[in-house]
Parts: sequence; C-alpha cells; structure tokens
Amino acid sequence: MDVLFAKDSSKQIIELSANTIKDIALCELIDHLGGDPDERAIIKKIMSQIPTDPNDMIFRQNILKDLIENESLCTSLGDILAQIKTLKLFGGVRKAANERDSSLYTLLQTLRELVVYVDVVENLYSELLNSKITSEGLTALRDSLEAIINDEKFAKAKSDIRLMHDDLSDVRAAVIGVNFTPDFDIERVSTIEFVPYGLRSKYTIMDIAAGAKLSTPGHRVRYEDAMLSAIAPKMEKHLKTHFFEVKKTLTKYTNYDSSFLVEMFEGLTFYLRSAKLAKKLKDKGYVITFPEIKYESENKLSVTGFYNIRLAFNGEEDIVKNDFAFTPDERIFILTGPNRGGKTIVEQALGLISVMTSLGMFVTAAACTGLPFGNILTHFPIDENLTINYGRLGEEAVRIKEIVKASDDNTLILFNETFSTTSASDGLYLSKDLIHVLKEKGSYVIFNTHIHDLAREIPEMNKWNGQGSITSLVMERKDEKNTFLLKRAEPDSSSYARDIAKKYGITYEQMSEE
Repeated sequence: MDVLFAKDSSKQIIELSANTIKDIALCELIDHLGGDPDERAIIKKIMSQIPTDPNDMIFRQNILKDLIENESLCTSLGDILAQIKTLKLFGGVRKAANERDSSLYTLLQTLRELVVYVDVVENLYSELLNSKITSEGLTALRDSLEAIINDEKFAKAKSDIRLMHDDLSDVRAAVIGVNFTPDFDIERVSTIEFVPYGLRSKYTIMDIAAGAKLSTPGHRVRYEDAMLSAIAPKMEKHLKTHFFEVKKTLTKYTNYDSSFLVEMFEGLTFYLRSAKLAKKLKDKGYVITFPEIKYESENKLSVTGFYNIRLAFNGEEDIVKNDFAFTPDERIFILTGPNRGGKTIVEQALGLISVMTSLGMFVTAAACTGLPFGNILTHFPIDENLTINYGRLGEEAVRIKEIVKASDDNTLILFNETFSTTSASDGLYLSKDLIHVLKEKGSYVIFNTHIHDLAREIPEMNKWNGQGSITSLVMERKDEKNTFLLKRAEPDSSSYARDIAKKYGITYEQMSEE
C-alpha cells in the first residue's frame, strides 16, 4: 500500500526545480532530517515532489502526527524499517527458487526472506495495535496486517518456518573424507557427513554451496580450487537429500508477496525522519505547528509567528518571529530594507513553509492556515561561473522567461535581487514589466529588491489590470539597528546606489578604513 497518498488519490505531484530546491535551502532541511546517504536520497526525492491534492497533504499530516504523539511507535519503527530494508535488499532472490534449483544458498536466502517477512508483519502489527493511532494511513495499514495474520496460511507459514529453522540449526559443518593418489592428486571424495558443531576450515559451507568458486571482496572470482571442485558434486548430492523437505516446504511459499512492505519503505522513512526532527526541535524549545489546511479560507496562506528553520539549525536563540498573509486582494509584495536586515531569511522561510505544508509536514510557526501553492518558482542570484554563456543579465532573462511561462494564479514566485547588476533605471524598467505580466497572471510574488523606486511606484502599478494589489513591505530598522521585523511601509530614504555600495564595501567610509 502507498503511505504517501490518500485512498483513491490521483497521486498528482509537481516537481520542484533544482533552482527552487537550492534557493529556499531545502537541501539543508533534508540534511538535518538525517539518515544514511540512501535515506537522504529517498527523502530528497519525496520532498522534491509536492502533491497537488490537499487531501494528500492532510493524509500525510495525520500519519506524522500519529508518529510524533506515539514515541514508542516511532522508536520501534526504526528497527522495523531496518527489517524492511533487508527485505528490499533481497531483491526477489526467492523467485530463483524453483524445482531445478536446490543450491544451499538459494534455499537459505528464501528462508531468510520468509523469516524477515513474518517478523515484520507481526512486529509492525503489534506496534500499531498497541498505539493510539487515528490517521487513515496507519489504521488502514494496521487492518491490512491484521487480515494477513488472521489468515490460516500465515499461521501455517510460521509453523513451517519453525520446523525448518530447527532442522537447519543442527547443521553447523560438514566432515569430508578425501582419498589421494601417490602423487597427492585427488582420487575421490569418499564421505561427507553433516555435523552439529563448528570446524576450523579454509572453506565455509557457503563457498561449497556456491559451486567451488572463491570470490574476492569485490565479488570477482579469483580462482577455482581443485579440492573444492571435487567436493562440490558430492556436496550437491547430499544437499538434495538433506534439504529435500526444506525445499518442498519452501516451494509452498514462493508466491507470498512482501512487495507491499517494500513499497512502504520510502514513505515510512520520510515520516520517521520528520517525526524525529520535530521532536528534536520541540525538545530544544523551538515552536512548531501543523498547518490547518482549509479549502475555504479568507487568505491563500496565512502564517503567524513564523521563522526560518535554518535559524534553529544554527542554534539561534530569541529568534524574531513575523506574521504574514497572502490574500486574494494582496498577491504581490515589494520587499525592501537594509542589508543583513533579514529579507532573504524571511523570503526563504515563506518558501520552506509553503513546501513543508504541501508535504504534510510541520512548519516553524505559531499558526498556519490556508492552502499551499501549487508550485513554487524562484530567482535568486546565481554563481557568476554559470553565466559565462549569457552574462548575468542574459542569464536572468532566460530564467525569468521560463518562470513567467510556468506561472499561474496558484504559483508562488520568490525573487531575490533580480536585475541588481543593471543600472537603477534599467532595473526599475525591467522590474516593472516583470511585475506587470505577473499581476495579469494573478501569481503570488515576493520581490526582494534594492530598487526602492520600484516600491514608490506601487500606486501607479496598482492601476494595471490583473488580480489583487501590490503592497510595499520593509524590514524594519530602529535606532540604526536591524529589528528583523516585517512591516507595511514605504521604503526608507536610503538610495538604491547607497545600499548596493554598502553591500559591496565601496562607500567612502568603508574604503577609507582599508
């Protein structure tokens, strides 16, 4: 079963662009979710694909809530996931077990997979049964596992596994008798006897069962041993006799299906890592909440007391919180303010909150209400080394054209210092044209800029056709200090050129100190 999408879901998703993932620092969040490289790759894939159906978002939310509220379930799930990973790694080895294949290796692999399957079903069911779960996803999983356990075939499999395990547990080694010629060539292998105790030997029983081939750690065959080659046929004969009953029993279970458990591995990994991060943040005193996803809401997306999760990762204390809302009447915001005043941090925070809401995760805010955006597009400064073909302005033009083409009235677009390398007058001209077309499209926009004259022309721009209005926001500065608070206001008197000069350290005062 799929634990990432609600029942009867169309499973429609939007793939976030590589630029968006980088610009809103999503990879930093993924790194802090933890896990080994394989788990992080799984989480990145899931978090790069935001579902479009709010039902799927709510479905995920409720599963994650269940895990956060059941700490013992969360702990046990870690061990169970390790078992499911083992099933995943078997990769269908059991399917190779057929009437013509009686190798010890295949038999043992089939048995091991069946043992793990039974353990996972029983352990996962027990944990879900004894936990207070309410989510549709986990209760459906619990009921499915209960049906499997109550099936008489499952009970028979458990019984057979116990018998096979007891039989094989007595086989620890094989005593081999070999006759040699006067020249110490192998004349014949005279006896092979399985014994219930271990022996010191150059070979393991797996080496013999594998067919007289010794392998290097890289799995390449190094050489064939004459002794082993002579022993192998005899061993195979004894294996057929000794494991006939095991083989006969295992054949009954070649069609059992563990794929539904393997298919849940990725989703459960995402939930487990998200639940652990939520607990870690709460234990350190950081405020988190689950968004209230509303189909009918006055605001498109409203957040109260929000902050950028990156500040928590850095261990920041006394983080300044802000309130913000996108509404049908206010869709485009021109954001200005001093350097290092928090513009980019605020912008990233809103992008992350929208993505995390879509994914069914918690968010770093006191409250969050509404519906997240269908897509998030970004335009942040790019590495100068990547602009060699077009130059900075050419690169911006190419990316902006793609952004406009992909946007609609359910898209959030985050711009950060777009056109900042042009002259103030050129930047103003280009920015107005860009905002004009996005206003007509009805997109939701935060335009973070040093071009203060752009914000001063908002009254004129609000006369354009299109959905919603344009609003000026500034990062507040009091007593020559940044407060990191958002407020509705006209841009301050600092000029665009002065701010740019400060950013790059080329004011008279800065250069005089050199």
